[in-house]
Amino acid sequence: MEWKKSLHSWLHESAEEAPREQLESLRFQVQDALYRCEGAMCERMRWRIEEACTAQQLWLLRGEIFQLVARQFCQEEAVRRINALLPAFSGWLPDRMLTRV
Repeated sequence: MEWKKSLHSWLHESAEEAPREQLESLRFQVQDALYRCEGAMCERMRWRIEEACTAQQLWLLRGEIFQLVARQFCQEEAVRRINALLPAFSGWLPDRMLTRV
């Protein structure tokens, strides 16, 4: 049960919540990771990106975005796109969450 408490605190910890303008900028950059991706799953992901209310929620979508990009292009391209998001989230999330793929 201790691991659940640790996970809960890790998921709900954030450096500072991004102001609306910054959140929109983050949202745009995350959307850009799906550039030229097509299909129902990609449209659903774009909707989820639009619905995200925090920088942390946007960051947590990266695993699924990685899978979508890797399927439509290649794993190397997915790695490049996801890792390109790191600088945008720096300062908005705890450093331990900002890991490269």
